[in-house]
Amino acid sequence: MNDKLPIFDLHKAAGASRAPDVGSDVTAELVTGSPSAKGNSQPTAAMSVGDLVAGVKTALGRAFPQRVAVVGEISGLKNHTSGHVYFRLKDSRAAIDAMMFRSAAAKLKFTMSDGMEVVAEGRVDVYEARGQLQFYVERLSPRGSGALELAFQQMRQRLAAEGVFDPAHKVAPPRFPQAVGVITSPTGAAIRDIRRTLARRWPATEVYLLGVPVQGEGAAQQIAQAIGLMDAAAARYGIQTIILARGGGSIEDLWAFNEEVVARAIFACRTPVICGVGHEVDVTIADMVADVRAATPTAAAEIAVPSADEIRRGVHQLTARLEGRMRERLNSAGRSLDAILRSAFFRDPLGRVRSLCQRTDELSHRLSAGLHGKLSRGQRRLAGPENRLSALHPARLHERACAILERAIEKMRWALGARSKLAGDALAALHGRLGAANPRHAVELGAAKLAAMERQLVSMSYKSVLSRGYSVTRSADKRIVRSPSQVSPGELLVIEVADGEIKSVVRETAGGAVRPASPRPAAKPADGPGLFDVNT
Repeated sequence: MNDKLPIFDLHKAAGASRAPDVGSDVTAELVTGSPSAKGNSQPTAAMSVGDLVAGVKTALGRAFPQRVAVVGEISGLKNHTSGHVYFRLKDSRAAIDAMMFRSAAAKLKFTMSDGMEVVAEGRVDVYEARGQLQFYVERLSPRGSGALELAFQQMRQRLAAEGVFDPAHKVAPPRFPQAVGVITSPTGAAIRDIRRTLARRWPATEVYLLGVPVQGEGAAQQIAQAIGLMDAAAARYGIQTIILARGGGSIEDLWAFNEEVVARAIFACRTPVICGVGHEVDVTIADMVADVRAATPTAAAEIAVPSADEIRRGVHQLTARLEGRMRERLNSAGRSLDAILRSAFFRDPLGRVRSLCQRTDELSHRLSAGLHGKLSRGQRRLAGPENRLSALHPARLHERACAILERAIEKMRWALGARSKLAGDALAALHGRLGAANPRHAVELGAAKLAAMERQLVSMSYKSVLSRGYSVTRSADKRIVRSPSQVSPGELLVIEVADGEIKSVVRETAGGAVRPASPRPAAKPADGPGLFDVNT
């Protein structure tokens, strides 16, 4: 901000000690520029709106200097498509409309924004089409910091938000470049330092210079164009590293390297860029975008190529280390060879083979014995489950279940018979009592009792047993045979089954004492108790 510029004060510019009287006619003063007589009551001719505004504009031009500086805050900022900028300047007491023409706005190094406090230099005038007081700004600078510093901060924030400074986009330059391209002033001290440093450190590298102006109007565009040209020609000339350099200077001198066009060109460059602009304390946007930042042009040249002396010393050190390692390996190999020559294996190579063969036989024997033992133990472990599984075989379970079912059926049959008898007895008693009371009923009860006794007789008859697959064996004289001792070979037997008789001759007996054939006393006919004795 230029503190010597006049700051316009509205109260001092009027030149009067007090405000004019209310109701005074000041038309003549505004039109002719001469004050009217105070208290003049003569009427004057009416003027047009255009004349009134023109008179106000003339009075303002005479009352205000041609260039004033106003401190205020920007609000209502609008960038028109024509390039003109419209806004308001305000403070705690008042506000005034302001504008900047495109020619003045294009010279700004920073970006205007609402809320920014600035110092605006220009002239006060009236916009006749609207009769509106307006401040025409010709120069604008931020208050509290320089315009270039603010522009630098705004540019850095915007490019950082886009990721232009992201280390992921940076490429390390090769250690031994075939050729190095230099973009700087061809007459400055920077190119001399770079050439001297490159020739001293690594003379084998070829150096290509693309001279450009490094400050002044249009320098940024030429620098950006030079970066694009050298990147495009890098493959043809073998350029593997580009040095962008300039000597020291003020922020104004270095401003070409803070321009967005240079930053975009470095970011788009496919060849690694080393930026050495100014001194160590100078930091530009180009330094931030470049793949490597160097403090000075000389430092940039040192980063671009290695030092031949350091490489030579490194080669000598590696040679010495290699020779030492080789001697150590040779000595170790000699000691190992001597140990092999003295070893028993070298004196008798087949001894080791014989020992291994014997060891193989022992292991084979142990393996065979172990397998047999494990197989025997497995068979013994499986014997118990096998027996239990055999006992649980469905056929065995079916046999046991059938036997249990037969016994249950027999027990149920006897139980049902006993209950039937008891029920029959009770029914007979009731029948008797009822018969005593009613002869006809007594007859029916007697018939029912007879039927029940018939069913009981049938159920207890040995015939029902024969129907289940049993038989009764009798001798020729109708006696029931209960033991093999009751018959003799050659004797005729009659076997009664459910639906008939079978006659057979005894050929041989087994079990019991065999009695001689003799006449037998007549036996009583077979009955029920004899049949049950035989089965039990």
